[in-house]
Amino acid sequence: MDRLLHGSHQLAGVPDEDRSGVLRTALDAVPEAAGLVRPYPDLLADGDSAASRLAFSCLSAAATFPRARPDQIADLGTMITILFAFDDIADNIAGQWSHHDITAFFKQLRAMVSGAPARPSGEDALAQGLRVWQAWCARFRGHEGAAAHAANLREQLELAGAAMMRERRWAAGEEPWPTYDEYVSNGSLTILYPTWWAAALAICGPAPADAGHWDSIARVTSLGAACMRLVNDIRTFERERSEGKPSSVLILERAGLPTKAAVERVFAHYAELHAAFLAALASLPEPLAGIAEGQRRNVAFNGGWYMARDTHAYTVRELASDADAYKD
Repeated sequence: MDRLLHGSHQLAGVPDEDRSGVLRTALDAVPEAAGLVRPYPDLLADGDSAASRLAFSCLSAAATFPRARPDQIADLGTMITILFAFDDIADNIAGQWSHHDITAFFKQLRAMVSGAPARPSGEDALAQGLRVWQAWCARFRGHEGAAAHAANLREQLELAGAAMMRERRWAAGEEPWPTYDEYVSNGSLTILYPTWWAAALAICGPAPADAGHWDSIARVTSLGAACMRLVNDIRTFERERSEGKPSSVLILERAGLPTKAAVERVFAHYAELHAAFLAALASLPEPLAGIAEGQRRNVAFNGGWYMARDTHAYTVRELASDADAYKD
């Protein structure tokens, strides 16, 4: 573990020549993104709080699409922040809810993509999740590609919600822990990479928008998601251990591997998947070249970041400091 993470740098996945522009693009998007999440403080922490993921989320979006418009980065960054919150809701970090509550929550999220109104009761994190998603969906529908890709986003939300329910049952001991392969397959959905890319295809994808583009990128998106899941697990498996939740590393430990060997096995699998991911990107058709480049950049950025640190405790002030440090 120490050998893998030693000397890692949080911007290692961003090319040197792009770092200044990416940091500035992310920082420029923060005020608009912050305005979207500010009304929901019980669910989404202020950008200068150590609990906030707003700065990281805008930086991830900018690292993926460094030449996108500020409003596109704001919408994609805000979505990452919201998806983190949905994961916290499903994990009972943001509150305690039944399986029925979570299933109903994701059903509402899917309907709201197409304009169904939120039906929150109360002011808890679950209700705020519905309200912020309604606000985000209204912005999403303003993008030219939204109509073509809304069905794909709804489908990915359904798959993610079902996968999160499986994780809840594993963590609660209601079902036996999965095999390694079952876990990686499910975790590739709960990392929410496919969900985010269903929206990114609408916001930053080629014009004219074509729902069939999702079919073209489905395999490469699945490979990218698996890469993201494994590198995330290498960073977070000790936290998952304390919470009693399965992860790729912990499943291998249960199979008899020492921790060091389990981490190295997971990293080797990540490297194998990443090679397949890059090969699959190269086969995408020319109209999807921008999406291919975005996926390559996204996995590179997040892989480098997770090797260096978790997504927590990166504030807007730190982002501004980094942007100043990398001025041209």
